[in-house]
Amino acid sequence: MTNQKKLIIMVITFSLILVISSSYALLRSSKIGKNSYSINVGDLKAVFKDNQTEKLNLTNMYPMTDEEGKDQEDTLTFTIENTGTVGTYYDISIEEISNSPEFKSVIKYISNKDDKGYTEPKVLSENKYIELTGYIESGATRTYKVKIWLAEEADNTYMGKEFKAMLKVNAYQESNYAKDVIKSKLVKYEESSKEDFTGGLVAVNTAGELYNETDETEEIREYRYSGPNANNYVTFNDETWRIIGVFKDEEGKELVKIVRNSMLESNLFPETYMLSGTSYIIRIADTGGLIYWKYIIEKNYSDWNTAGLQYYLNTEQDDNGTNGYLHFLSDNAKKMIEETKYYLGNVNTDSLNSLIGDNTIQSYNNERGTKICENSCSGGDVWEGYNSEWTGKIALMYPSDVGYSANYGYWRDTKLENYNELAWSTSWLKEIFKDWQWLLSPTTVRKTAGSDWSPEGKLHLSYELTNCNRVQTTLYLKSNVKIISGDGTINNQYKLLVD
Repeated sequence: MTNQKKLIIMVITFSLILVISSSYALLRSSKIGKNSYSINVGDLKAVFKDNQTEKLNLTNMYPMTDEEGKDQEDTLTFTIENTGTVGTYYDISIEEISNSPEFKSVIKYISNKDDKGYTEPKVLSENKYIELTGYIESGATRTYKVKIWLAEEADNTYMGKEFKAMLKVNAYQESNYAKDVIKSKLVKYEESSKEDFTGGLVAVNTAGELYNETDETEEIREYRYSGPNANNYVTFNDETWRIIGVFKDEEGKELVKIVRNSMLESNLFPETYMLSGTSYIIRIADTGGLIYWKYIIEKNYSDWNTAGLQYYLNTEQDDNGTNGYLHFLSDNAKKMIEETKYYLGNVNTDSLNSLIGDNTIQSYNNERGTKICENSCSGGDVWEGYNSEWTGKIALMYPSDVGYSANYGYWRDTKLENYNELAWSTSWLKEIFKDWQWLLSPTTVRKTAGSDWSPEGKLHLSYELTNCNRVQTTLYLKSNVKIISGDGTINNQYKLLVD
């Protein structure tokens, strides 16, 4: 550390910019100010004040420890004031304006809101938001203090270079329910019927086919993103997730279903998880990130209600204080999750190459089956002693979720076991399936078998649930969750807020 401090390796400059927008009303204004300026949009007047100068210059910066960074005197203090007549949502982020993205991994910062204490150090490459989903009432003021430093891990690679960033504030005078914003992106029948359809949000009718709004006899069952190019990116739990679609629950509420954009990191999963005196094996150390659905061999093998993976995903801690998946979700994220019903009917899968599998539409219907079977089960049946449904928060995708993500031309004509090559190339999910993934549905082949999906794009059965796969979680958002900014693209993801 002593030698590092002798190196003058960078200059950091923060310019201040305020962007006020009225969501989805195409009202946007921006201005770079020196000491104080304000912008009006509709009834909203936001004032941004910098109590120092136009720029915060951190020159001759040397790498430092987190403790040194937190103790430094250089602090940027600014105030946001809502002098309008309505409350507003806003966010504050640190945005790079130079061309040195490698710096983000060695820049750290802390922030303090209204003198309530500083946050833990954040790495800019991992989290750029000083405030992600803030709200300020009419007449209220928020004061922020920010300290930034170069991490001690920085080496001579950064010597003689410069990193520039701006502090950006977005304010949104209005917000919209997520379900309504998403449905407004619906691709019309005429356009989605074209042979060169490249993807978008489509409506599905009650028969499971593409909805035709020119046919007065048809009704919409749900809305799904389909095709290879889907602008369905959303920030949830400070992570990138993808929107599967909009679905109605049994009460008629429209819920947005999302799936994590990447596999869960293996270090989240413990080797064992104990609940009510039963120890469930979740992961064996030498399997890396591979996860068991259910390791204990007992009755109800493939019933999600009794799966060790289900218990881990839907609890905060086990009997011994080991953290469950819910523990790793932010308080704000947990407030957005709807506890709802998931269906557990059997799907048909390839049994010894007999090709008895379901297509997407059949899979959807069979997932919702309730008929009890004892030894020989068909699609839509439920094994004796199993449950046909489960109510909870965190689950896995249905096979039909994967099937419907491809171009609608494959929904009826192609079995899910044959979704590789042409069909799979038209699915927006293809880019996030980097390994074998567990799916939610049991199968008709045997009681011990579950369903999974290969990165090559095929539905498979896992003969034993003790086999290992990867996990990408899915959930439904509450009907009152709102989208306050973004257009769904990867670089401008939908941002969520719950009342």
